[in-house]
Amino acid sequence: MPGYVLDGAGRVDLPRQPLAVTVTALDVPVVLRVLTADGADSVSALYPKPGFAVLPRIDAEIVVVATPGTVTGFPQGTVLQTTIAVDSDQTMDPDRAELTPLDVSGLHHVELATVTPYGDRLTVAARKTAVDVPLNDLGARARSAARGVLGVDRLPESRQVRVEVDVDTTMSMSPLIDDGSVREIVDLLTGVAAVIGRREELHVNLIGHTVTPVRVSELRSAADEVQAALDSAGLGIGFRSTAVDRSGWSEPTLVYTVTDGIPADDVGGSSTDVRRRPIILSAQADTMSAAGTTPLVGGPLHRGSRLDDPAELFETVQMLVAGLASASDSEGLAS
Repeated sequence: MPGYVLDGAGRVDLPRQPLAVTVTALDVPVVLRVLTADGADSVSALYPKPGFAVLPRIDAEIVVVATPGTVTGFPQGTVLQTTIAVDSDQTMDPDRAELTPLDVSGLHHVELATVTPYGDRLTVAARKTAVDVPLNDLGARARSAARGVLGVDRLPESRQVRVEVDVDTTMSMSPLIDDGSVREIVDLLTGVAAVIGRREELHVNLIGHTVTPVRVSELRSAADEVQAALDSAGLGIGFRSTAVDRSGWSEPTLVYTVTDGIPADDVGGSSTDVRRRPIILSAQADTMSAAGTTPLVGGPLHRGSRLDDPAELFETVQMLVAGLASASDSEGLAS
């Protein structure tokens, strides 16, 4: 019998018969829920076992939802395999729709598909309309953490921001540039940008003697491209965190300033459309501090240290995205 693969916003029609839904993930328990269009639990759905649901009768649109069988969200690297098939004892190979494998790292709730009846058919439509951009390992883990913090796959378009990174390239930053600490922060921010950023873009400026924009071709290559620019940049004296004039900007923007100490000028100043959030690196013992409501990230954030710890990474990302989403944006934070 026919089998259909649904990707993105794909849809297919199946016979109007009882359906069986199967969702699996390697080594991760999955809990299925079947909801009505207004978000209530469907009273007709049956759940014989975890990751499996039977829909004996579908008279109105329903939504198939998956949640992790833990309170911490789907772990990094979790990929769901979903099949929605006609539940029939009459054939060994019933009509079915298979969703393309879906990475749900960091999410507490994900809508997989809708099923809508019309006439003698059922329309199965995939709900995932965007494919994740590829990221390096740290960026992928940061994306997972940001999703866990915000409770969404991506911020709604109305709340997305332009993500900019200003990197201090004065003399005191030399050790942190040379040991890869700055590169690692940029890699971390690619994951954050993938969740909160408009067009999933990252805009980077090196600030030393002059302001030098760095062309970032794609998020996955951002850290390498910034490091290459840093390796050839002349180091300046006297960092000016406000060297990039954004006073006339109307696009909602979040500026991360990567430096090794609180700048003499007002890096914490924010306007309605431009918010500034400094990331303070240090070669001293691990610290995490805050000045007022402005998050400051202390170091060292070197490879093999705190960013390898999931709890520390989550805490760091939590500070970096604080205040960016309201409860109404949530796709199902753990209650």
